[in-house]
Amino acid sequence: MDFTVITVSYNAEKTIAETINSVLSQQNISFEYLIIDGASKDNTANIVRNFTDSRINFTSEPDRGLYDAMNKGILKAKGKYIAILNSDDIYSDETVLYRVKMNFVQDNADIVYGNLAYFSDKDRKIKRRWRAVLPKCDKRFEALWTNGWQCPHPSTFVKKEVYDEVGTFKADYKISADYDFLVRTAVQHKKKFSYIDDVLVKMRLGGESTRGFKSIIEGNREVLKTWQSIDIKPSFTIIPRKLLYKVYFSISSR
Repeated sequence: MDFTVITVSYNAEKTIAETINSVLSQQNISFEYLIIDGASKDNTANIVRNFTDSRINFTSEPDRGLYDAMNKGILKAKGKYIAILNSDDIYSDETVLYRVKMNFVQDNADIVYGNLAYFSDKDRKIKRRWRAVLPKCDKRFEALWTNGWQCPHPSTFVKKEVYDEVGTFKADYKISADYDFLVRTAVQHKKKFSYIDDVLVKMRLGGESTRGFKSIIEGNREVLKTWQSIDIKPSFTIIPRKLLYKVYFSISSR
């Protein structure tokens, strides 16, 4: 099996059907689709159960948050590559997984990532883009991370064996466990990253990491904690550089 696609959901009745259709539309690829629901109290479970595709494996039970649910999916995964698509996000077209697989194979990569577009649910228009330009995978690559660069996790795809080696997400992190995982993968374990210069995922505005000042503070606290955990000192300007990178990518890609 090529891919395991994991969608984590909680009270996602307004968006989950579009996400599922986005996954099921993927062409020329074999995959299983794990939907890990945190015991939603709305109509999410009924909506998912209305899909009869045999590739869907649905579970609904309490969890300890977003990253705990993602870990459940990763531990169940049977695919060679793992894709995580949030319950309010969609793939940009029906060829995304096929193109990602080809990039894994042709570049002998451990992780493949691409660009991310943010759209408004009100008018469906793209409000900004994150064009994560590829740095070469050499010594400079580590320096980019220590200076605030990062690739967008929603449009990042990982070999299952990387999770087996590096470990899964730290479930006690609330905002930046995905960043923590990528830093451990890139800097500590020096895995090979490969870039597709195209929008792979469209993300609704309003995710966990973009919700207000408190989330920004908590996310940055977790970022610094990540570097402490691997005993590497990043640039003292890493936090403002991270913000500048996001602004630059947003402006340069319009």
